[in-house]
Amino acid sequence: MSTAPDLSYADCVDALRAAQKAAKALPAVLFQATGTELALGLEALGELSAVAEGAEAAIVIDALERGEPAACDPPVTGKEWVATHHRRYAVAGASRVATVAEACREPRHHILKDAVVTGRVSIATALVALKEMRLLKPHLNPDAVDTVWDAYMALGERCDARTVRRLREELLARHGLDGQFEDTEDRARQGQSLSLGKEVAPGLFEYVLRLTRENRAILEAAIGPGSAPAPAPADEHGPAQPDTRPHDQRRAEALITLIGRAQKAGNSTWSSTKAQIFVGITLDDLQRRAGAGTLLGGLTTGDLVTAETVRRWACDATMIPAVLNSCGEVVDLGRAERYFTPAQIKRLWLRDRHCTYPGCDAPASWCDAHHLIHWLDDGPTDLTNAALLCQRHHTVVHAQRHHGWVEVGDDGRHHVVWDRTRGAYDTALARHKSGHRRDSGSRGGGASRGGSGGGGAGGGTSPTDGPPLTRASGDDHTWHRP
Repeated sequence: MSTAPDLSYADCVDALRAAQKAAKALPAVLFQATGTELALGLEALGELSAVAEGAEAAIVIDALERGEPAACDPPVTGKEWVATHHRRYAVAGASRVATVAEACREPRHHILKDAVVTGRVSIATALVALKEMRLLKPHLNPDAVDTVWDAYMALGERCDARTVRRLREELLARHGLDGQFEDTEDRARQGQSLSLGKEVAPGLFEYVLRLTRENRAILEAAIGPGSAPAPAPADEHGPAQPDTRPHDQRRAEALITLIGRAQKAGNSTWSSTKAQIFVGITLDDLQRRAGAGTLLGGLTTGDLVTAETVRRWACDATMIPAVLNSCGEVVDLGRAERYFTPAQIKRLWLRDRHCTYPGCDAPASWCDAHHLIHWLDDGPTDLTNAALLCQRHHTVVHAQRHHGWVEVGDDGRHHVVWDRTRGAYDTALARHKSGHRRDSGSRGGGASRGGSGGGGAGGGTSPTDGPPLTRASGDDHTWHRP
């Protein structure tokens, strides 16, 4: 319920003149104030400044609605009208005020208008929020638009424009249309690059590296331990010496050390646990493949990754998903049984030889051991439910929901078969959960592809219909359905 104002417009202008006079005289009388009084004065000016900016926006909104800029002789734009009548905006900033005021006139921006006019949100933050909403709105659920505006305005009251800008991904993950957050991950993945080294000083080269959030987390987890300061201990030659290397130098040397270790390992399996990444996600988001996981620990803390990325990471012992219930309590912190052992991985290398995705011959040492029926869907960690996939195709298989299973060929060798129909995994999972087992038998061209290898959790869920299986790039060990 609105109430009649205590002051008229003329009274407000007179009071503003008095406030202007007081602020102008303040520096000359600061010597009279105690430390506590100085703080009180600054707080009063901060409140006045915020309220004044809101009042500025209110005046410009009203002037635009009345058509004042167009009524001038000659007619002027909203930006020019603001610059003419506001000393600070005469040099710069008039366009920002005019842009925000113009937006506030639209009924759909009622939340923005209220926040700006009351001084709760600054013009600069409102401008960022407008830009972010322009980018986000086509990808949001229509019912969530006001909720997102409320989130921007609430954050804008306490944080700067940079923090508001960083909210985009979280809002897209929580309130976006199905698949929108995943689409941003896919587009980002296509922008990854590593430039050729450019000599910037004698013997010194500069590289430009662009990575997705996911791969940045992997890199930081790998080089983080190696980039810590390494002081020299005291010995018979002298006292302990601090590590004087700059932070960036330690990081560069840690990366080169990591590459050297990988080269020395060659085609052998790892014998120790690799660098670990922790990611928090709710059980509901994980099961629905919605929302986002939040990276925990290290420089990437707070970064978001898609739920599907967390599911894919569950194949790898380097990624530890902290699964939370609705109250934020940990209900699962990974389980050792979900990891393939070094012995199992060696057997996979011998069986699959390389990445099993059709047409890919990435060597086994570059590949992950993938659960054909995902571990998070109760798939067992055994060889009948495993396939080698390089990082690129591991991502593709999860994103496109492809399904693979293990079969025994005419030569008695086990091989991986892929159904690359989008969503084939979901059909296979439903069959797996219902306890249905695929019937072995003849497939296209009369080639028998049945056998004990298809009887595991991964092999017992393949559909029996569809086009015939064909070899992938002439490989006897990898077949697929196009």
